[in-house]
Amino acid sequence: MQVVTNMFLEQLDMHCYKNEWFASMDQALHGVTAAEAAWTSSGISNSIWQIVNHMIFWNEDVIHRINGTENPHNADDNDETFGIPGDPEDKKGWAQTVQRFYEVMNNFKTVIEDLDDEKLKATYAANSNSIERLLSNIMMHDAYHIGQIVLLRKLQSSWNGVDW
Repeated sequence: MQVVTNMFLEQLDMHCYKNEWFASMDQALHGVTAAEAAWTSSGISNSIWQIVNHMIFWNEDVIHRINGTENPHNADDNDETFGIPGDPEDKKGWAQTVQRFYEVMNNFKTVIEDLDDEKLKATYAANSNSIERLLSNIMMHDAYHIGQIVLLRKLQSSWNGVDW
């Protein structure tokens, strides 16, 4: 039985689609307009759009690390992974960003499904950390950023709470 793999698949499902201990990404992004996605809090925060871009970048990067492939999207530093705040008038661009997030997460699910206990214990690339630890870190990373999105929506007064 693939207990650990199943746990990661369940966590991925929870933070993308199911409201459990915290709001899912589905809930956090539900009804967000391009204008809300591009909004920042007095210039002291990243926009929702930027946070989603950042999550796309790092989830894709983890997929590449697990697959042992080179990530074609390079960033000189972490700030670069967020990109620009987004255009409040670009409804199509925002919809494409959200769609891209879910494409990456569906791809990520497929990658996780192919892992067994032996692969989870293996190190990735030239790193000494295991794939299991890498997955644990990205799951916590994503949960953290979902919380940021919820907080930004609360600051905007566009948050309607969680549909438990």
